[in-house]
Amino acid sequence: MPAMSASALIDATLQMQLGNPSGAIVGTNNHSHYLIQRTVQAIDYSDHLGEPVWAAWDLTANDIGGSGRNSTFYTDTNLPPNFTNILATADYNGVGVINFNRGHLCPSADRTDTTNDNKLVFFMSNIMPQSALNNQGVWGNFEDYCRAQLTNSELLIICGPSGFGTNTIPSGLAYIPSNVWKIVVIVPLGSGTALSRINVTNRVIAISIPNVTNGLSSDWHNYVTNAAKIERDTGFTFFTALSPHVASVFRTEVDGTPYFIGDTYTNKQYSFTVNGWTGTNYVVQATTNLASASWISLKTNAAPFQFTETNANTFSQRFYRAKSWP
Repeated sequence: MPAMSASALIDATLQMQLGNPSGAIVGTNNHSHYLIQRTVQAIDYSDHLGEPVWAAWDLTANDIGGSGRNSTFYTDTNLPPNFTNILATADYNGVGVINFNRGHLCPSADRTDTTNDNKLVFFMSNIMPQSALNNQGVWGNFEDYCRAQLTNSELLIICGPSGFGTNTIPSGLAYIPSNVWKIVVIVPLGSGTALSRINVTNRVIAISIPNVTNGLSSDWHNYVTNAAKIERDTGFTFFTALSPHVASVFRTEVDGTPYFIGDTYTNKQYSFTVNGWTGTNYVVQATTNLASASWISLKTNAAPFQFTETNANTFSQRFYRAKSWP
C-alpha cells in the first residue's frame, strides 16, 4: 500500500479515543502530567520521573509498512524549556550494565508506514527504563500478538510503567518502574472511528508484567489482569471517553477467564458461551442441559445477566443474581 494512503490514517485526533486517564494537560509548569499529542500517539510525560506514565495510540494494518526501524534515539527538545531533557545516549549510559533497555511505549514496529512516523516514536519522551528480559521477551511477544490481530481488527492501545520507588538508571534522571502494563481494546473493522464501533462485546486485554531482570515467563498470558487492577496501581481512570456502562464492563474484563455456571446445591458445573449484552443484562447461552439444575449462579464479574438455554428443556429465561468473582 502506498505510504501516502497509510500515513493519512495516522492522525493526532485518533490516538486518545479511549480518553485521558490522568487528566494530563499542556502546561509548562505541569511537571507531573504533561500532555503531548502527536500524529503517531498521545503521551502523558512526567518530568519528575524522566519518562512517560502512559502513551496511547490507534493501530491499524495501514500503520504497518516498509519504512523499517530507525537507528537513532532523539532527545525530545519539544518539551518545555524548564523540563529536564533526557539525553538519548549520555543519560542512559550504563543502563545496559544493569540489564535495562530504552523501552518504547509505542513500539517502532507499530509505526513503520513512513520513515518520519517511525522516527517520532524514538523521542526519549516515548521511552521508559525496561528490563531487557521484559522488553525483548514477553513484552515484545505481546506486541507481536497485537499486530497479528490487525487483519480483522483495529486496536486502541494504552500502556505505561507503574510502581515507582527510589531505583533509577545510573544518571539518576529516570526512575525504574516495578511493572509495565498495557491495555488493548480490540475493535472489529468497519466505517467511522474505532470509538464509534465500541460496545460491551469488544475484547479487552490487560496485562501487567514485573519489570525484573530474571524469572520472567515469555508467555504474556501469564500476566493477564484487568484494567481495574492497573487503575489501582497507577491512580488513573481508564475509558473516560466511553459510556459508564461500557467502561465498567471493560474495567473488570479478564481476558481468557473461563466462564461457567454452577448448581449451588449440587456444585455441578455447566459450560456456556457468552453472547454479549442486551440492554443492561448479560446474555449467556448454555451448551449443556440444565433441566435438572435447581439453582444457577454465574461466576463472572459482569452482573446482572440474562440466561438462555440452547436445548428444549428450558430452565431459565429468568434473571439470577450473579456471584461476585474477582
